[in-house]
Amino acid sequence: MATKSVKKKEAQETISQPAETKVKVSAKKKTVKKAAAKKTAVKKTVKKATVKKDAAVKKTVIPVNLNFDGYLVVDHPVDMEIISGQHYAIRIGASQDGYVEISFNNGEWIPCRFGGGYWWFDWVYFTPGDYSIAARLVAHDGNTVAETAPRKCAVC
Repeated sequence: MATKSVKKKEAQETISQPAETKVKVSAKKKTVKKAAAKKTAVKKTVKKATVKKDAAVKKTVIPVNLNFDGYLVVDHPVDMEIISGQHYAIRIGASQDGYVEISFNNGEWIPCRFGGGYWWFDWVYFTPGDYSIAARLVAHDGNTVAETAPRKCAVC
């Protein structure tokens, strides 16, 4: 009789073993599916953020040349920034060949210098007050390619 009960236990263990394996496999599949879903959600979030960033840059550029497919943005100062001190380096990002010019309060266009992948204007001897800063990208032939919307800032 002892042999029959041992055989029954072995038979029961053999039968229950594949069922446990199936549960583990299906649990692994669910975990893999959840991980894949999380990756997809992250990719969608990153894609949305990139689209929003690109849209923000394009809103600030007024293309003069209809074939303009680049970017032009006044990076610093940020909108409504308060500037103090005696020197401020204005940073402008631009995508095409040519050169960049800057204007204060719709005044004359002043050339900027290129360095470190950006266009710069060293603003010195400014007086306190409110300012509107705009930049434009000019092709080598002298034609304006694009112009930014005015960026407002204050000097104290």
